[in-house]
This record gives sequence, structure tokens and C-alpha cells, in this order.
Amino acid sequence: MLIEAALSLLMRTRDSGDCTMNSGSCLSASTVPASSMDTQLCFPKKQDKMKKRVIWDIEVAEELQWKGWMLGKEITKNLVLKNLSLKIQKIKYRPPKTKFFFTVVPQPIFLSPGLTLSLPVIFRPLEKKEYVDQLWLEKAEGMFCVDLRATLPCHKLICPPSLQLPMCAMGDMAEAWFCLENVGDLPTFFTWESPSPFQMLPTTGLLEPGQACRIKVTFQPPMAVIYEAQATCWYGEGSKQKSGIQLQAVAKCAQLLVSIKHRHPEDQDAEGFQKVLHFGTVAVGCTAERQIKLYNPSAVSAPFRIEVAPDVLVKDQAFSCPTAHGIVPPGEKKLVSVFFRPETLDVRTMDYLSIVPSGCASQTLLKVVGFSRGPDLSLQHHCVDFSWVSLGTRSEQRLWMENKSDCRAYFHFDIDCPESVFSIRPAFGTLVGKARMTLCCVFQPTQPIIYWRRVACLIHHQDPLFLDLIGTCHSESTKPAILRPQHLTWYHTHLARGLTLYPPDILGIMLRERKLEQDKNGALMIPIEDSEDIPAPQYPLIPPMTEYFFDGTSDVAIFPPAVSIEPIEVDFGACPGPQDPSPVPLCLMNHTNGKITVAWTRRADCPFWVTPNTCDVPPLKSTALRLHFQPPHPNGLYTVELEAFAVYKVLRSYNNIEEDCTVCPSWCLTLQVRGHSYCPGLEHHIPQYTLDAPKLFPAVSPSEPSYRSLLLVNKGSMLLTYSLAPKSSLDISLRPRSGLLGPGAHKVLLTYTYPQGSSWKQHVFYLQFNSCPQYLKEVTMQSREEPLQLKLDTCKSVFFKPTWVGCSSTSLFTFRNPSRLPLEFEWRVSQQHRKMLAVQPARGIIQPNESFTLTWTFSPLEETKYLFRVGMWVWEAGLPPNTKPSATTHYMLRLVGMGITSSLSAQEKELDFGNMLVNGKQTRMLVLLNDGNCTIHYRLFLEQSDPKAVENSPLALQLDRTEGSMPPRSQDAICLTACPKHRSQYSWTISYAVVSHRDNKAGEKQELCHVSLTAVYPLLSILDICSMGSAEGITRKHLWHLFSLDLLNSYLERDPTPWELTYKVPTRHSTSQIPPVFTALKLNFNFGAAPIDAPPSVVLLALKNSGMVPLDWAFLFPSDQQIDLELWAEKAEFDGTELHQMRVQDNCIFSISPKAGSLSPGQEQMVELKYSHLFIGTDRLPVLFKVSHGREILLNFIGVTVKLEQKYVHFTSTSHQFIPVPIGDTLPPRQIYELYNGGSVPVTYEIQTNILSQVREKNFDHPIFCCLNPKGEIRPGTTARVFWIFSPIEAKTYTVDVPIHILGWNSAVIRFQGVGYDPHILGDAAPFHNLSLWDNNAIHSRLMVPGQNVFLSQSHISLGNIPVQSKCSRLLFLNNISKNETIVFAWQLKPLDFGEVSVSPMKGKVAPEETIPFIVTLKASVHASFYSMDLICKVYQQERLRQYRKDLQEWKDEKLRQEVEFTITDRKVKKRAYCTACEPARKYKTLPPIKNQQDLNRPTSWNLKMAKQETFWPCPQPPSPGMLCLGLTARAHATDYFLEEEMGEEELREQEGEDKAEKLPWTEMKPMLQPTSQESLKWQWQQQMKALLKERQEQDEKEAISRLPAFAILQEALLENMIQNILVEASRGEVVLTSRPRIIALPPLSVPRWGHRAEMPGSFEPPPTDCLQTQAPTPSDLHL
Repeated sequence: MLIEAALSLLMRTRDSGDCTMNSGSCLSASTVPASSMDTQLCFPKKQDKMKKRVIWDIEVAEELQWKGWMLGKEITKNLVLKNLSLKIQKIKYRPPKTKFFFTVVPQPIFLSPGLTLSLPVIFRPLEKKEYVDQLWLEKAEGMFCVDLRATLPCHKLICPPSLQLPMCAMGDMAEAWFCLENVGDLPTFFTWESPSPFQMLPTTGLLEPGQACRIKVTFQPPMAVIYEAQATCWYGEGSKQKSGIQLQAVAKCAQLLVSIKHRHPEDQDAEGFQKVLHFGTVAVGCTAERQIKLYNPSAVSAPFRIEVAPDVLVKDQAFSCPTAHGIVPPGEKKLVSVFFRPETLDVRTMDYLSIVPSGCASQTLLKVVGFSRGPDLSLQHHCVDFSWVSLGTRSEQRLWMENKSDCRAYFHFDIDCPESVFSIRPAFGTLVGKARMTLCCVFQPTQPIIYWRRVACLIHHQDPLFLDLIGTCHSESTKPAILRPQHLTWYHTHLARGLTLYPPDILGIMLRERKLEQDKNGALMIPIEDSEDIPAPQYPLIPPMTEYFFDGTSDVAIFPPAVSIEPIEVDFGACPGPQDPSPVPLCLMNHTNGKITVAWTRRADCPFWVTPNTCDVPPLKSTALRLHFQPPHPNGLYTVELEAFAVYKVLRSYNNIEEDCTVCPSWCLTLQVRGHSYCPGLEHHIPQYTLDAPKLFPAVSPSEPSYRSLLLVNKGSMLLTYSLAPKSSLDISLRPRSGLLGPGAHKVLLTYTYPQGSSWKQHVFYLQFNSCPQYLKEVTMQSREEPLQLKLDTCKSVFFKPTWVGCSSTSLFTFRNPSRLPLEFEWRVSQQHRKMLAVQPARGIIQPNESFTLTWTFSPLEETKYLFRVGMWVWEAGLPPNTKPSATTHYMLRLVGMGITSSLSAQEKELDFGNMLVNGKQTRMLVLLNDGNCTIHYRLFLEQSDPKAVENSPLALQLDRTEGSMPPRSQDAICLTACPKHRSQYSWTISYAVVSHRDNKAGEKQELCHVSLTAVYPLLSILDICSMGSAEGITRKHLWHLFSLDLLNSYLERDPTPWELTYKVPTRHSTSQIPPVFTALKLNFNFGAAPIDAPPSVVLLALKNSGMVPLDWAFLFPSDQQIDLELWAEKAEFDGTELHQMRVQDNCIFSISPKAGSLSPGQEQMVELKYSHLFIGTDRLPVLFKVSHGREILLNFIGVTVKLEQKYVHFTSTSHQFIPVPIGDTLPPRQIYELYNGGSVPVTYEIQTNILSQVREKNFDHPIFCCLNPKGEIRPGTTARVFWIFSPIEAKTYTVDVPIHILGWNSAVIRFQGVGYDPHILGDAAPFHNLSLWDNNAIHSRLMVPGQNVFLSQSHISLGNIPVQSKCSRLLFLNNISKNETIVFAWQLKPLDFGEVSVSPMKGKVAPEETIPFIVTLKASVHASFYSMDLICKVYQQERLRQYRKDLQEWKDEKLRQEVEFTITDRKVKKRAYCTACEPARKYKTLPPIKNQQDLNRPTSWNLKMAKQETFWPCPQPPSPGMLCLGLTARAHATDYFLEEEMGEEELREQEGEDKAEKLPWTEMKPMLQPTSQESLKWQWQQQMKALLKERQEQDEKEAISRLPAFAILQEALLENMIQNILVEASRGEVVLTSRPRIIALPPLSVPRWGHRAEMPGSFEPPPTDCLQTQAPTPSDLHL
């Protein structure tokens, strides 16, 4: 049955996170408010969607699940298949295997594009268990299955496997959330178990199926570590199932850097010191703000809290910080405001704020300081003189008031202007800072008397000012004496002298009777007797506050009042009418000795008056007065200050005054009266006011009053009255006690008290407003008598560290002033302890609330324990000089110290800087150790011992510091900086001395360590040289001389000149095409000659760092030394030299690779020098060879390029030096002179030898110079060897100029020189072993060609001096350092003119990373001669050789096939068409024909004229080999001469060996023979003779065998194989040849048996037969 479905189009769903709560779907950090997360939050989970997949363009579900099934019922689910392709899909399927799942009969399904098919699958359970099966589907591409699963209801909770919490600071808390999901089928209870410091919220809960819960994780770490813990969730039946989550968090230590924003000059914000924040001067009652900056450099948030000193009274805290705590995010800054609001005038306020980060980070203590200031009001004049005024008139005077401060000033004059003859406008007001105000004073008298009133100007936060108002009133009948300001001055003086209580008439009589006299100021005084030397009293300087409060109106007065009235304040209370209140009696008392007149001032509209208005009071009498009150209006408030003036009656007429100095001003009496006319039960109007009242009285000295000012402001639109309520405290005084304020007016109230006791006392007073008991204002203030106490730390004990005898140690001691007064302190150390104990400072002033730290210094005199008791006296600061304080406080301090001895030592007794560059700089740390128990203050001394230091010149070694201190059991590092200026061996001695902390004197020097260094220049040397390319025909020895390497090495060994060190490193310093040269050293690098277009001449130089320090080297072309200039700045015209150099550089005729490099000590590097033959002629280029910080040598690169077919022989120089030869040598050596053919054609040379005959004739017909081959041919690019014999007969230098002709070319005259010497005269200095510098350097070098992985263990063999006809061999190794390439090698040896050289093996292969040995053997000829040759080894890669042979064989086969194969083409036969698939297959395709290769440079026109060419197959070319060059040098001597020299040296070596030989223990032991009988001795003698004869016979036989040639050959081969095996094993690392030999001394054998026998000269007795025969060990057996 065919099923074609087109049921419905289903949307393709993806496996996304909205299906289930996976591990990443519900993770979040602390972004949700904590309040919403503290409770369990459950929410339904989205319904699981069926997960689908696409297989071969068919979309199908991964699994079909049956849940919630019941037994006996069938449940059907549809498997939906969807075709996602664009063609019809054929699908087959198999039914499930088990009988519990089944579907319709399997039939093929053809599914059209885009359509779906639902295949029903039926589940029929029989048991209550889980069922699993599969439904397989098949397509053409393959098969796939869908899982069928039926599950039982179960508990299952899932959560993410891990949770990473944010980084958190210690003491802080981090939060994160994740989802716990119930993916089971049952409601599930859960319980969390979380390890500390993690906590899970909620810890328990219930989740319904499909629900999820957000779990909150909190992390509060106690330590800064990485936390990893497993939290477990238990759930299910019996809580036996679990689900875990790995919690990970990192805790770090937070840091906070505190700084001050907008620093002031007086602020202190330096690191390592206490930070001080200065607010400067701030007005009292005003608020100033400063900000501190908190920076968090750590990676976590930094919580902090700010604490204020806890023991400061809260009401007295002038500093405040609203930010009590907060958090600074990582890497961010936070500004914290600190406010200063002073409440006390002219006080220096100080406090401390602690910024405490969370965790273990150190807190920062911030000291805040501020000064308070108030207004500074001053009057233009302190006295206003109205002179005299007629009765009924008025007079006005003006003066200004100035505020010199920046603060706003509130003031009012304490006078009731409407009820006084004097008035001031304005009577109150506000004056801003730095401003003036004009005051108008009015005088309007009512009686013809003298008027004087001292008016107080009360100022908020300032002492009151006093203004004297004086005036005189004249009437027609009464004209009193005119009062002037001078009279007030005299009055004050008379008041101090007690003369004001006498009337002027009495004073005049006393003055006439000379009972009084006048002082220099005109004031009266009692005459002073001659015996008395007491000055007359003067009027004291009374503080304004004291003068205001103690003016005689209270019980306490400075001076007794002349006139007084009681009471001074009257309250009529409620007088609602209609009857007037009863008058109040007053009592006026005259305390003077004269009759006075009292006149009251009354205005017509005043509701209060006194009767009688005027009265006379006899001396020392009193009179009664009545005070009347008549309110003019009901429901009103009335407060008035009544004024009366009392004056001596005698002053009513000026005629009664005889002396002007006796005039006394009047006294002003004031009476405060008040009352109101409110009816009972009627509410008084509500007062509206503000009262600025402080909480504390200022701190004052003991027994001194403390004053405060209050500011009362009427904020309402009606009158405001106030009065001091009776229930107020009696220990506080307030003035004015009552008063009246108009709308918007203000009054300044002054209060004072006498603080008593050191504890805070509370003062309460009440202000009643508007005469209503309901309107009471309670004002509370506190005061105390400031104690003269300090708070000491450390329980009044100070402990010093153990201190070195003769030195000092310090200990800090801190104390604090908890009072509000500055205190002065002084430490008193007894005289006997002052040498051992000192304190700094010993005396000083500590401000209120300040912590003061002083330093105690302990200097022990001997090694013992010390105990001191020192006293400190404290008293109030600010006393006048030479004033004894009234009260002091005494403290005792206990100090404990110990004197011990100790010493310093250096961790390294010998400190070696090693090798360093001259003028370089290097630092080393000298570690000092203090192993003692005390702190040592030291001073270091540096002395240079080698080389001797020059006076007034800095040493090559500097110490970063020479003084310091070291705590006990600690170490300190001193930085030593070496900068040597000369090449030398430097050595210094560093010593130290202990320094006394008190007098800074150093003790005895003690040696610490020795410092040494070797100052060197970088040393570079040329080890070897090799030629390639067109120069490969030049022998290495010839090349060595062409490049002047002997001279170059000698230059490099010398020290650079200062001129060469102008630029220590390669620098572009010149603007010229030819840079200036800073060296005088010049030599040539001659590349020889080659034809044009020949391959480049390549020379390889082996550089080695022969010095002790790393070095940098560089070859600098002229362009490398030029500064890049703009085009307009370059030179326009160039000379010939410049143009030539530009051509050479632009065309890269000379090139160097690499041009610069770095070498460590002992390191070698290969440099490739290349000369390209591009232009005919001689090319030159100056190249600067620069060794950084070393030598600078100018190398002239020279190369010659010749024309093709041109003859050219390259002569290195016009002279040649032969090797010195001893005179009398019968067989002088053959020496070599080389000629190199640099052209492209063979040349023939011919040496003109007739010149040699002339030398022979001059030397007794002895052939001094002899040329063995004066004529010969030189092939192109090769070197010809011309053999010479130099045979001197005298010890001198021989010279001959020999022409050398090149046939068909030029000729050259070469000067040959030879030196003959007498070996008997020179002795050991004779140059028998003299070898060239090239031989010595190259003998240990390994010339590695760049790009090759094969090298020889040595690139040169020097056999040295050998006898003629000898055979010498050397063992070398061929190394393959490649990891995967096998190398094939083959040696190419050139035949020698004399002698024979061989290499074994001649060819072979080397596996990767393998080393093979080979032997080079030289057989010398019969002639004494010099040998110098280059052996060439060609190396190939085996893989390339195999490929070449394979290609070559295929090429040969194809060539043979093409030679015998031909093709017949029948054009008439039509090509038969056949299927491509039926075409016969050929194994090989025909290759193109092999033809001669065409010229690549033929004209293009050739291709146009010829028909289509067939392709050709060229013959394969062999791979180019790598070249390894091995140099071999030797010098063959005549046998007798060689043996003579060798014997002499052998004897010398043996003699030195005997002197240095060390006797072994057993060599001195001889056998001890025991005495025996004569027969026994005879028998022993016979046996010994037989043994000696037998031994001699065997020795003769051995000598005969050793002389046989076969034995010698065998012995040589055996030794050669042994040495070869040893060296091969050493090269493989199996044997270490450089290990130190060890010698084991064994005890002698059988000494006790022979110890008692007598010795016989020349005899030896064999041991008894019963002892073991043991052979004594030889020295060779003891070498391990």
C-alpha cells in the first residue's frame, strides 16, 4: 500500500534554550534586588517541545516518550517525517523489535518535497516498568533510528553543573542566582547543603512538576583565596537522591588609596606619612566642605567605612562625614565629603577620621584640622563727645563701624533708645564681611546736668564693644562743668586709686593741702613716701566680657558702684485694668562721700515712670522711689529700660570746680521693667523666632568664667518679648535678661558660667516669650572644668629593642590630649641618665584632641639591662612668660632597654662581577646579614686595592647608599654599580663601621667582603675562511692572506682607541656619501678575480667571540652610516669616488649576509661575503667593520672582473716572505708560492731564474734561493704552486727581486725574502714549532656552510712538525644534524706533487642525526717541505640522488624506445568512432621526443618562421652537491734534525714531570727482611740469580720480536683501532674524556710478615711458600 502524505506543513524547530531550563538559561549575577530574591521564587517551566533533527533532508524527532501511562491501555504517538529536499524521498522502516511498541505494516513511503507524514506508534504496557525500543528507518543513503521510551513517574531535579560567582573582596558579599528545575513527574521537596563561606537561599522548598525555582547563592569570604566547593541538593523519597553544583569564587584583598582632592599648600598627602586635611579658617556657624578621593586599584569592589574618634563628645564634633560607609567599584574613584562647622570662636579644632577597608587591608588615618574665626567689628571712635547742649535742643554725631573679617556680623547696642537721652541708629543690624556701616548718635538731654553712658555693642561670636557717649546740658540758670574725654581717662585712673567716691570739692581741698598730687598725666594720686617705691595704681585692662557682666549691677563687680538701685528688674505681670497697678517701691543708695543728684529720663508716651523724677541723696544714704505702670492699651506687651543719671551736686555749676582734674562724670542707672495688659484667658500671640544657641561652653582655664553668645531673631510680624524664667539654673547668667524685639529684629544674648568639676555639667535655662508661661524655650548647655590630663599609650611603659653598645635605638611613644585646652608638657630626665636616654621633643605644646608622637632614644654604654623612670609635667599652655602655672599634673614613665653587642656579615665574602665591558655598567646586590638581636646603624667604606686609585677621580665601583640600619635577624641589599674605565683587573674591599645614632660618629672599621671584576673589551677573532663559487679555486691559505686575516686578528686583539669609541654602537652619523673614518686601522679584503658574468665569488668567514663578554658586530656600508636626508638637502654633484661607491652599493656588487649579529662568549657564526662580477674592472668599497664597544676597522673590499678570453693572474702583493730556516740545515724544506689564475683561459708562467744565480755567486756559490718548477701552466680558476727552497748560510735576511712573466700577458717583479737563524744562539726561542696564526685558529673551528646540515668536526688539520717519510693520521667525524635526511658523501682528492694523502672511507652515507668517523693520513715524501692542501668532500641528499637516478633511468629507457619506435599514418583511413568507455586502456602515455635543448635566449622571430614545435624531454641533471673543505698543513723535517729537537724537548718534559711528580704512598715502602741463617741467605741468593737470568732472557726475546716490521705494523694498527674506538664512543657520549682521573691508594701487601727481616743490599728473598702470591698494583691500574 503506497502512502503519500500531505497532511500539514510543520514549522522546523530548533534545539534552543526556550524548551528547558538548561545550565545557562537561568544564571545571573547580583543585578536583581536582594529583597526580591530572599524568598523562594517558583514559576512554571515551559512545556518541553519535541527535539528534532535532520538526517539526509528528512526532519524527524530524536525520541518518542510516553509518560503517565496506565496498564492495559494503549497510547498512540505520531512520528512526524518531513521532506526538506526538493525531490521525492523514498523511505522504508522496520517495526520495533519488542511486542510493547508496534506500528502499521511496514510499506515504502514516498514523501513529496515540503510535505510531512505522521506515522502512528502504539504503546501497550503489560508491566509497571520502563520500556525502551527503536524504530529504524532506511533510505538510499543509509539507515537511522528513532528511540522509543516509556518512563515511570519519578523525582528529578536538575541544576547547572557549576556556578562562577563574581570576584569578591574579603569582608564583602557577592551574590549569584541559578535555576533549580523539577523535570520529574512528581512534586519534590528539596534541601540544600552548602559549605562555608557559601550560603544557599532558600535552603528548603517544594517544586511541582514543571516548576523551577531561582536559588540565591551568597559568598562572604573570610580569606583572600580561591574557593571551590560542592553544594548538594537532597530530594526524593527519604531525601536519598541528590544533585550537585560546583561553586567557584575568588576572594581578593581590596585596597584603597586615599588622597586629597584639590590639595592646599598646608595639606599633607605624601605616601608613607600621616595625611592631614586642612580646612583653613572657617567662620563660626558656617560650614566648609573638603573632599577626599578614594581610589580602588584592585580587581574587586572595595567596601569601606569611615569612623570618627569615638571618645569625642558628640555635641563638640565640629567635623562630620555623612558617608559612614560605601563601596568603591574596581578601578574607579569615589569622592567623600568632609564638613567642618565650628561652633567655638578662635579655636584650633582637630580630629581624626579612619578610612577602614573591608578585610585585612590597612586603614588610613586622616587628620583633619580647622580654625574658627568670628566677625571682627570695630568702631571708628570709642567715645562720642557731644560737648555742651542747651536744654531742649539735640545734637547728632556720626561714626562708622567696620567689619574687618570675612564673616557676617550680627550686632545690637544694649540701649533702649526711645527712653534714653542718647540714641543710636541703627540700634541693631547685620554687617557683611569687609564692609562699613555709618552710625548716627543723637543727644537730647532732659536735665541741665553732665551725661555719660557707656553703651555695650553686643556682637554674635565676638566680644562686645563699648562706646562712651558724653555730653553736657546747660540751661539759662544752670551751667555745669563741661565733660570732656580727658575726664573719662582721669575717672578710670581715679577709680583704680579709689578717689571716685569723693566729690570734687573735697578732692580740691586735699589737692591744696597737698594730701593729693597729680601724676604726669594730670590724674590725682596719693603722695608716695620716699621709702616706698610702689607705683600708683593704674586702671587695669579688663576683658570686654568681664566688664559687661561685672559692671556693678550684680553681686559681683570689678569696682564697687558709686550709686545702685534695687531692684534692677521689675515685672508688673498682667495688668488688664481698669485699675492701674500698684507702684513698686525702689531703693536708691548713695555709696559716695558726697551729695548726689539723681535725675530720671522720661518720655511723654512711656507707660512706666519713677517718682520723684529728681531727688538729692546725702552721702552714704539711701532714698525710696516708686515705679508706676499705666498700660495705654489693652492686650499689649510692654517692656522698657528706664534711665537715670546720678551726679555730684557740686558739679551743677562750673564755678564750684577749682581743678579740672577733679571733675567726675555722671553715673547711669538702668531699670528693666515689663508688663502686659492681656486679659485672663486671652491667648497671647504666638511667638515666631529662631534661637542660635550653642550646646557647649568654651573651654577656659580653671576658675575662669566661660562665655557664650546667643542670637535671637524675631521671624514674626508682631512684637516679641522675652525674659529669663525664674526656674532657670542659678549657676548661669544671661544678659540682657529681658527685652523687646520688633518684627525682623534680632538681639544678641550673652551668657556665662563658672565651669566646675572635670565631668560635664548641664545648665538649663528657660526663656519666656510674650509674657506667657506657655511659650517657654528650654536651652541646655554644658560645661566642665578642663582637666590637665593626657591619655598615655602602652600602659605608661616603653620598651626598647636590644641595642648595640655604642649605638642608639629609638622607640615611639604616643599620647593624646583629651581636653579642649592646649597643654604644655615637659619631660625631665635625671642628669645621670642623660647620656643614655634622650627624648625629642623634650618640651612642647599639644593641641586639643591631638595625638602627639615623640621619640625616645636609648644609647647603652655597656652590655647590661637598663630600667629608667622618667617624669612628665603637664600644665596649661599659653601662660605669660615667667609665670608659674597654678596647677600641674605629673606622670611617670617606665623605660626598659638592653645593651648588647653584634656584628654585620656579608652573604658572599667574595663578590665577583665577572667579565664586563670597559665603560659598561653592571649592578650586583651586596646582601648584608645581621644575625644578632639588635638593630645596627652602619656606615660602609669602599677601598680600591687594584689598580691603585687616582686621587680626585671617581672609583669604578659605586654604592647606592653608604649608611643605613638593619633590624635584628634581617638582611639588607646594597646595590653595587660597576663602571670600569680601563681594561684591568679590579678589586675592592668593603668595610663597615657601626654609627652612633646620637652623635653620628663611626666606630672601628671591620672588613665585610671583597669585590672583584675583570674589565675587558669585546674580542672577536676570525677562525677560518672558505671560498665558493668563482673563488673556489683559491686555496684557503692563499685566501687567508688575500683577506689579511693575520693582521685583522692582531688588530682585533688590541684595545680600541678613544677616537674609535666616538660611536660605541653602529650609528647613522654622516650626511656625506663618504662618511668620516674614526679609525687609523685599514686593511684589504681581496676577493681575487673572475671573468664577467661568472658565478659570484663567495667567501665564508668563521667569526668567534674569543672574549669573555657577549658582543655585537656589524659590517657597515657607507649607506649604513648616512643620515637619511630630504631630496632638497642632498648633494647635487658627486665626484668619481662617490659615483663609483654609489654604483657598487646600488647594484649590490658586494653583499654580506648577515651584516650584523651577536655572539655569546665562545660562540661562532658564519658570515657570507659575496662579490658579483657584473662590471669589468676593479671594484672597491670601504666597509667599516664595527665591534660594538670595541674596535673599529676599515676594510677595503676589492674585487676584479676581467673580460672573457682575457688572461689574468692575480698577484696578492709584490713581496713574499719565506718561513725562517736554520743555518746549517742539510735538507732545507720546500716552500710554496702560489699563483692564482683569475681569468677564463689557461696561462703559462715563467720565472726568471738568472737573478738567483747572482745571489748564489754572492754567497760562496751556495744556492740560497732555488725554484724547483720555474715554468708551468695555470688552469682557469685554479692555483699553481711554485716550489722554492730557501737555504741560508748566515743568520740574516736574504732578499731577491724575481721577475715572473705571464706569457701573452703582463709581468710582475716579486721580492722574495727569507730569514736565516742560528738555532744554537736562539736556543729554546728557535722557531722549530712555529705555526701560522691561521693554523692555530682554524684547528678547532667547525666551518658550517649556511643551509647545510652536514659539517666536519674540524675544518682544518695541522699535523705540525713531522719527520720525512713518516705517516701521520688524524681521526675526524662527519656530523649529520638533520632529523630526517640521509646524506651521501664522497671525497675528491687531488694528487700531490710530493707525498701522499688518503681518506678512509672515501665514500659512504650518514643517517639522520648520526656521526661517522673517518681517518685522514699523510705520507711524507723524502724531501723536507711544507704541506698545505685542501681536501674537498661532496655531500648529497640521498633522496635527491635516488630521484635523480630514477629520472635518469626513465629518460634512458624513453630515449631507447624512441630510437626503435616509429609511427605509420594513413591519411585515407577514416577514424573509426567508438565509445569512450570502450577505448582500450594504455598503461603509459607516450612521452614527448627527446631532443637537444634549445637556446633560451634565441630571437623571438625564430618562433614565427618555424612550424609548431614538438615538446622535448631534457636529460635530468644531477643535484648540486654541498662542498665541505678540509685544510691540511704540516712541516716535514729531516730525520736527524727532527730527532734532535724532539729528544731535547722530551728531556725537558721529563725533567719537569719529575719535579712535579707526587710520590705515592706505596713507593717509599720497602720490604723488611727478617734475620735468618747463612745457608738460608745463600739459597735465597741463588734463587734470585736464576730469576734475574730468566727475566733478562725473556726481555731479549721481546726486543727482537718488537723490531720485526710485521709486529710494528700490527702494533700500530692495534693502537689506531683502540684510539678510534675510544673517540667514537666519546663522540656518542658513551665515554667522557674530560672527566677528572681518580687515584686510589691501596695499602701495602703483607707488610706485617716482612716487617722484621733484615735488609740486604742488592738481594731479595721470596716470601714463604705458605703465603699467597699477590701482584702489587701498578699506577696504571689505579686510574679509573
